[in-house]
Amino acid sequence: MVFLRFCTVIIGLIILAPFLAYSGTLDYPSVSTAEVKGKTFLELNSADRWGFITGTQAQNKVQGSSQKTDQAISCVTKDNANSNKGVASPSPRFTDNRNGTVTDNLTGLIWLQNANVAGARVWADALTDVENLNSDGTMNGTSANDTSNGGSHQKDWRLPNINELSSLTDSSNNNPALPSGYSRFFIGVQSDGYWSSDTLKGGIAYAWLVNLSDNGIMDTAHKTESYCVWPVRAGK
Repeated sequence: MVFLRFCTVIIGLIILAPFLAYSGTLDYPSVSTAEVKGKTFLELNSADRWGFITGTQAQNKVQGSSQKTDQAISCVTKDNANSNKGVASPSPRFTDNRNGTVTDNLTGLIWLQNANVAGARVWADALTDVENLNSDGTMNGTSANDTSNGGSHQKDWRLPNINELSSLTDSSNNNPALPSGYSRFFIGVQSDGYWSSDTLKGGIAYAWLVNLSDNGIMDTAHKTESYCVWPVRAGK
C-alpha cells in the first residue's frame, strides 16, 4: 500500500512539473490583464525556453485603439458594427511635410517618409540605425533625407514601440496593411515585418514586430532575424 501511494505521488509530480517550471509575468500585448490574471499559459520564460507560466501581465499592453475600425457588417450581437465606437480617422489621414517626414493626423506621430532606408536588419542593428539617424542623418550608410530640422536632420528619432507601430495599420488592407492612400505619402513601404522597440518579457532574445504582409498582426521574432526599420518621433 505504501508503495502504491509513493507511485501515485511520483506520477502526480511528473504531470505537474511543467506547470511548476516557471512562475512570472506574461508579456503578450493582445491580451488584457483581466484575461490572464492567475491563469497558466505556454510562454517563453526568463531562460529563453518554452514552459508554462502562471501570472499576470503587467507591462507593454497594447490598449484598444481609439480609432474606429469601420466594421460595417455585424457578426455577433454588440460587436463594433453595432456600437461603432472610437475616433473617426481624419481626412487626409497623413500630411506630407515636404522634408522627408510624414505626420499621422490621427495620432500626431511623425514618421520617416522612407520606410525602408536601412533595408532588412537584425534588431540590434535596427537600434543602431536609429542612433545613426540622430547623429548623422543616415541609416545603414544611406541618407534618410530628413531635412525637417531647419534643413538638417532631427535628433530625437526612435524605434517605435509596438503601440505606435500598430497605430499605423489598417487590418482591412493587406500587403501592406496600411490605410488606403498611404502611397501618396510614404515611399519604400515593405509588405514585411517591422521591428518595434519592445522586447518580449520572459524571452529577452525575442522582440515584438508588426507584420504588414499579414493584415498588420503583432508577432514576435528572434532578434537575430532580419526585418524592416521605420523610425518615429513625437509630434509637436
